[in-house]
Amino acid sequence: MKAKLLSVAVVLAALALAPSALADSGGAGGFQAGAQSASTGQAALGAAVSNQNAVNANVPVSVAGGNVASGPSSATQAATSSATTDVSNKAKTDQDQNLRQNIGGSGCYAGCGGAGGFQAGIQNANTSQLAAGLASSHQNAVNANVPVSIAGGNVNSGPSSATQNASSSATTDVSNKAKTDQDQHLSQNIGGSTCRLGCGGAGGFQAGIQDAQTEQLAVGVAKSDQNAVNANVPVSIAGGNVHSGPSSATQNATSTATTDVSNKAKTDQDQSLRQNIGGKNRGCGCESSKDGRDGKDACLAGCGGAGGFQLGVQKASTEQAAIGIAKSDQNAVNSNTPVSVAGGNIYSGPSSATQNATSTATTDVSNKAKTDQDQHLSQNIGGGSCLAGCGGAGGFQVGVQKAETNQWALGIAASNQNAVNANAPTAVAGGNVSSGPSSATQNATSTATTDVSNKAKTDQDQSLHQNIGGGSCLAGCGGPGGFQLGAQFAETNQWAAGAAFSNQNAVNSNTPNATAGGNIYSGPSSATQRATSSADTDVSNRAKTDQNQWQHQQLPIWKI
Repeated sequence: MKAKLLSVAVVLAALALAPSALADSGGAGGFQAGAQSASTGQAALGAAVSNQNAVNANVPVSVAGGNVASGPSSATQAATSSATTDVSNKAKTDQDQNLRQNIGGSGCYAGCGGAGGFQAGIQNANTSQLAAGLASSHQNAVNANVPVSIAGGNVNSGPSSATQNASSSATTDVSNKAKTDQDQHLSQNIGGSTCRLGCGGAGGFQAGIQDAQTEQLAVGVAKSDQNAVNANVPVSIAGGNVHSGPSSATQNATSTATTDVSNKAKTDQDQSLRQNIGGKNRGCGCESSKDGRDGKDACLAGCGGAGGFQLGVQKASTEQAAIGIAKSDQNAVNSNTPVSVAGGNIYSGPSSATQNATSTATTDVSNKAKTDQDQHLSQNIGGGSCLAGCGGAGGFQVGVQKAETNQWALGIAASNQNAVNANAPTAVAGGNVSSGPSSATQNATSTATTDVSNKAKTDQDQSLHQNIGGGSCLAGCGGPGGFQLGAQFAETNQWAAGAAFSNQNAVNSNTPNATAGGNIYSGPSSATQRATSSADTDVSNRAKTDQNQWQHQQLPIWKI
């Protein structure tokens, strides 16, 4: 960096020593400084834990003092424990800075001071992102299809079929996406003028400062604990004959906790500074001089050149914090257990049960901040005709923009369910039992959903335009002066908290019992049972701030 600055100084010195003037004229001087700093810190932590203790058993047992003729026993059993964590930090910082300075010296006759210019462009982008995602799935599931036949006589067992699913899933998606785009254009054109005696050259100053600071914090926790037992256990005990019909059960116990936490910050700052300072010191108010050049740039004695000042400041600060917690605890028992005990004959019809126990907790927490700042400063300063010792025009422009956005969101969804779905027909008889079909469709659902969102959009536009033109002066006149100040400040504070709790202790039972010393002829038993507990919370803060400021200043030309 020092070597680059040294080379720039050497080039400027060579330009200053170039023989462009006729006698003892001071060369042009220019200074340009462009500084860019981009700091990006990203931390991502993801942990996925899946603990499962699952027992899948299909164990038909036949014990008899007589004959046992067992039909097929089929069981499709699945116990799944899944924990998924997706943590992502995506930061994109783009800084563009263009510094353009054109300082043109002019022909000088004696002791003229050259033009001087200063430009400084500073850009700072600081992005800090922290994302932590934790997904934990604990499951202790037992899937059992165990037909048992014990008889002193004959046992003829029909098929026993069970489709049992116990699934525990915890999913966490945490994402931070920060995009910072800073564009800065500085253009300065300082043109010296033809001078006869000791004229001061024009001077200009430009400073452009941009600062973008983005801090994002996202924490997502999803926890699913399930202790599920799915059992289809027909048992036949008889001193006589048992003819068992088919027993079919479709049982699902699902515990799901899902958390999606996202921070998306986009900061766009555009700043354009343009300054054109041209000395226009007339000598005698002539249209042209003897050498054929236009006399409007000629100065006779000690004229001061024009001076200008421009300062543009932009600052955008964005702070986002999002925490999402989803917790689903379920202790579910799905049971379809026909039991037949008889001293006589038992003719069992089919027993079918479709049982669902579902506990779901979903949390979606999102912070989306978009800050857009546009600032345009344009200054054109032109001196006027002067005969002796006139002061040149002076102008001052300041544009300040500050946008501060603070967002905090907390979402908690908890679903606790202790559900028992049971379809257990039991027949105990000293005579004959002829059981008809028993069918049950049972649903126990506990759902807690929380959606918390903060969406802040800040748009600031500022345009400052200044045109200062000096007028004709005979002796010792001060040029016009102008001042412009544009300040914009936007502050947005948002806080959102959402909590949804669904606690359910549900028992769905379809249990026909038949006890007789004679004959029992049971008709069909059908039950459709639903126990539903739902808690929904939607908390949203949406702030939109739009500031527009235009200032235009033109100072008239005064003639004496």
